[in-house]
Amino acid sequence: MNVGDIITRPLVTIYPSTTLLKAARLMVEQNLGFLVICDTEDKAKLVGVISERDIIKSIAAGRTLNDKVDDVSTKRVVTVKASSEVAEAAKAMNQNRIRHVVVVDDQGKLKGVVSMRDLVGERATLTAILQSHEKQVFIGGD
Repeated sequence: MNVGDIITRPLVTIYPSTTLLKAARLMVEQNLGFLVICDTEDKAKLVGVISERDIIKSIAAGRTLNDKVDDVSTKRVVTVKASSEVAEAAKAMNQNRIRHVVVVDDQGKLKGVVSMRDLVGERATLTAILQSHEKQVFIGGD
């Protein structure tokens, strides 16, 4: 099973100039905890990501809700190709201790996001992960 097969929701993107307040409101409206930040000129080009945890940490550190997401976003984004096996997404999440990976096509263009919930949401996905990594030990963590 490929990563592209388990993308469950349409991609929701924002721009680097989006305020933290607008990003937080969008997360609430869309029931998301993670947004992809795309290039202002090319919506298929990834420039960063921001999670609800990033927003909370930035406010706790003294940022205001009028600050831009670009000021607090993660720029070194973990991605997997849509054509990759599902186990690769699980491995990337495990190794980087993250709960979301951005899915791209072979040219690096945005396709979607896969979350830990997507991985464990289907029995077939779990079976595919276990079969492809029977001997690998996964490290626990949040």
